[in-house]
Amino acid sequence: MASPNAFTGTPKSKTGLLDNKGEDMFEKLKDKKMQPYDKEGLAKKERMKGFAKAYAEDYLKVAIPDDQPFAGSQPKLLRKPQIASAQETARNTAVACKTITKLIESAAAGVHVVLGHDARNSQAAKAFFEKATDEAFSNSSPVIVSMASDWLQTIPYTEAEAPVRPDTMKRLFVHVGTPGKYLSNAISDNRQRFEDAFKENRLVVVCKGVCMLPLGTQEENIYGVDQDVVLDNISKAARARGQVFWGHQPGTKAAMMQKSYGYSLPGAMPEPLAFQGDAGGCMLSFCYFVEYVKYLNLVKMAKPELPVVNYYDIGLSCSMLSMTLVKLGVSLLTDQDGLTMLRDASIGQVVSKLNQLVAVEPFSNQKGVYNFFIGDGGCRCNGGVELMMHLMEGYQAESLVNMFVFNNHKWAIEDQLTGTTEREHALYNKDFYDAVGTHGRVVICENDLELREAVSFLSRRTHLYLQGKEPPGLALIVVRGIEVEVPSALGDPNPIMQSSEMAFMRNVLGKFAEGCDHKVPIYGCSAFEYIQYLHLFLEKMPEGKKYQYVCGRTDIQAAHMCGFAQPDGKCALFINDVYGINSLGESLRSVLSGFGGKQLLLMIWHPSVAQLIDQFNLHRQPLVWPNLGPELAKYYVRKESDALFVEFQGSSDAASVTAQVNEALGAGTPLVCVNILPEQERDFVSLDIRVKTSS
Repeated sequence: MASPNAFTGTPKSKTGLLDNKGEDMFEKLKDKKMQPYDKEGLAKKERMKGFAKAYAEDYLKVAIPDDQPFAGSQPKLLRKPQIASAQETARNTAVACKTITKLIESAAAGVHVVLGHDARNSQAAKAFFEKATDEAFSNSSPVIVSMASDWLQTIPYTEAEAPVRPDTMKRLFVHVGTPGKYLSNAISDNRQRFEDAFKENRLVVVCKGVCMLPLGTQEENIYGVDQDVVLDNISKAARARGQVFWGHQPGTKAAMMQKSYGYSLPGAMPEPLAFQGDAGGCMLSFCYFVEYVKYLNLVKMAKPELPVVNYYDIGLSCSMLSMTLVKLGVSLLTDQDGLTMLRDASIGQVVSKLNQLVAVEPFSNQKGVYNFFIGDGGCRCNGGVELMMHLMEGYQAESLVNMFVFNNHKWAIEDQLTGTTEREHALYNKDFYDAVGTHGRVVICENDLELREAVSFLSRRTHLYLQGKEPPGLALIVVRGIEVEVPSALGDPNPIMQSSEMAFMRNVLGKFAEGCDHKVPIYGCSAFEYIQYLHLFLEKMPEGKKYQYVCGRTDIQAAHMCGFAQPDGKCALFINDVYGINSLGESLRSVLSGFGGKQLLLMIWHPSVAQLIDQFNLHRQPLVWPNLGPELAKYYVRKESDALFVEFQGSSDAASVTAQVNEALGAGTPLVCVNILPEQERDFVSLDIRVKTSS
């Protein structure tokens, strides 16, 4: 009988995957049906709404008053590269080490050192763990050391073995490794302990090249430090306080260290999943994924030398899955790359990781089990299905690879931030997936009953693969019917409607559209930083009626479109300063070529600092926000009269900036670039603080 991975070239009818006997996996479902959710199921659904609300609120753009003071640690807006020399790094590192040593020595309530997974390759980190004792509870010890929440998602465990995460509340809190705003949400990390420690001036965060620490009466950031030297200093100063205690409960250190550093003993191989009776009742869609990921964790414990890894894309559905797993005490079972994807929150990175694992040696010729979870938008915007077809047809990897696509025809969290559904955020792809579903290695799950059977089937296939009875291969599982109800995160619109940014938009965009016969296009894509301003402008302001919002399928497409001929020769492009600059150069060349006829208003937006975790914002380096858009645009301008570059600093200079922009637009200046500065960069005085490198 042909392998279920074989594709003869003849499309199959719309069925499930075939097992190694050639039998359709959905055949056994004929006497099964979907049951309505019972009381337990409805309660789980309400909990999912809570997760979704927390997810949506993380993207909320907060209108911060222009006169709010910003003191202490703030992310640095880098207009130009700033790289510390060896001499500067040595001085900065000396200050950091001296300060942290004194903090550890004087911490009356004790010290809690948390090591993130990106510190795993440090010998100092491993040695620090090895010096800790787990023979007793750590509550009253002077120094506790533990693994960060992200590290815990890379080692296998289920509910019974889930590590205890010590959440100390009064100690000096030292976090070594890179926190992440999106990552901390996806893995349900305790952000409040960061926030409390920051406010109480007892937080130290050490990342690659930078650190945050208390200096005097407030937290400050030091840029250009040697993180290895700082970590080694932390370890020595902490051990000087006395015996270091393991924070994850007595008797757990050996097993966790073995799992983390790759020499654990194998456990028993789990039996494949087998579900009985009808679907539904107390089981939501995500419950079946939980059972599947639990099975994969048990496989990893049984085969510790084998790569068994899951990768989770960003987006609503994937986030609900990861948050559900963590809340239930089940490891995400990911790796350093998986954490990096969640920390950076770059949509569709799992697609690139899929390509690497299948196409690059030695990954491609090693045995392993890999599962990818991606949302509709991330898959669509990054060519995930086309890549799967390409890899199925052109490559023969030795691993077992499954990609789950949540086909709910949506791709933008921005809708939750505005309380509406933008037509251009919808994905019209049912016919596309129906056609793809006729491929022999593709299955479409229309409901929970079919999803349940799909994960059960994949567990059986994994079992046979590890026994050498099933060949390696790729499978695409399209999951439909998962709808997560997300409460609107718009909140009170008045602060935004009354903000200096909105007044600027109304004045400038109103004048820009004067005399136009058609609605002026505003192009955009990744819109978290500005979508609420834009939505309220278009829906509530009279000037907004003169505009049409056109959302590109990618930031590259949005940038491309602004460079083409426009209905009245003019358009606006709203971007952030990370993804938004993709392909901007191509459009600027188009706008600034020829002898007229094109005019572009480019507005660059940034996040706001409303809480500590915003300093570790998605898409950006820790404690640093790059601001390369205006500088990039200047490379395409040859003379001053062809462009205007201004920075908007809120109410303090709104009148003068508005006048400059209106004058340039009225004069037909081809490119007008407005950098909407984040609140902490507006109208401030920087104080000169000096700290000696030695005591």
